[in-house]
Amino acid sequence: MSYRKGVLGCVLFASMAISVSAETSSRVGMALWSGCEDVCRGVVDQLRAMDPEIEFLPFDAARDEHALARMPDLVKAANLDLLVTWGTRVTRQIVGTKAEFGEGSRMGDLPVVFTVVSDPVASDIVDNYFETGRTQITGTRNRVPENVNINGLRRVMPDFNHLGLIYEPEADNSLRKFEEINGLSGRENFHLTAVPVRGDDPAKLLQMAEGISQMKSAGVQFIYLGSSTFLEAHADTFTQTALKHGLPVLSPYENLVHESQAYLSIAARDYDVGKLAAQQAMRILNSRAPAGSYPVLAMEEFAFVLNGSVAQELALYPPLDMMQLFEVTEDQQ
Repeated sequence: MSYRKGVLGCVLFASMAISVSAETSSRVGMALWSGCEDVCRGVVDQLRAMDPEIEFLPFDAARDEHALARMPDLVKAANLDLLVTWGTRVTRQIVGTKAEFGEGSRMGDLPVVFTVVSDPVASDIVDNYFETGRTQITGTRNRVPENVNINGLRRVMPDFNHLGLIYEPEADNSLRKFEEINGLSGRENFHLTAVPVRGDDPAKLLQMAEGISQMKSAGVQFIYLGSSTFLEAHADTFTQTALKHGLPVLSPYENLVHESQAYLSIAARDYDVGKLAAQQAMRILNSRAPAGSYPVLAMEEFAFVLNGSVAQELALYPPLDMMQLFEVTEDQQ
């Protein structure tokens, strides 16, 4: 996508406000990386349920870095009462980091609620989950603790001891996820084979395919998607390549189990994540307290979702006494 097209798409999408507005209604924006998906829909529906007259304005970068760089100016010009941001990349671009702005924000006094940020502390967005250290920034957290993921794999495969991970060194959230998993491998007693992918998408796809082949040869038992918008965007190619090599994929994104060929997801439901972000936003809008005075809200319920057709192809099922923990679905390929 060209720079011009990306910015134009952002402007046009932002102009399509979802509203039954009155002059006194609140204006809530949402900064997005790749369209309005289930998290976004959860935000919209929950906001409407709590205030039917609220005005919602989405700002979509359409996966274009130039459009994302332009987005802060567009948001500032929109005269919002609050902004929700989706993802680490978008949030860092919109509000800046602690190192850049200290307790402040690139958005000035505009309250901001982030969501789908894998590690807002390590990404230098907030100090911690209880006191954000940013006057007008708080958010939600939805990622399952990684030791829960490892324990989930061992419920499926009791002798699990070798995990594969493909990550993007050039993306902060993906690199930090690699560092987290690498540290966890020693504490949880499993071996990690990690493959970095760099460059443009065609180069990354080639490295991904080669990496999956290397993982199979190395004895990897599961591949973990980790935190990668690139792999999520190329989910079909990624999961099909893994399946061709007889390797199940653990995904933090539930939609990859339903809509692609990931084997297992242990995650908060995306729609519910959006609803939680909307609830956090409404708490702020209905009070006079700055956003940063609210702790980061955590999802408390996670679903174990298993792709039945992939399980059948791999002949890999959880033990019978564990099956009641899993929701079994069929991919839509």
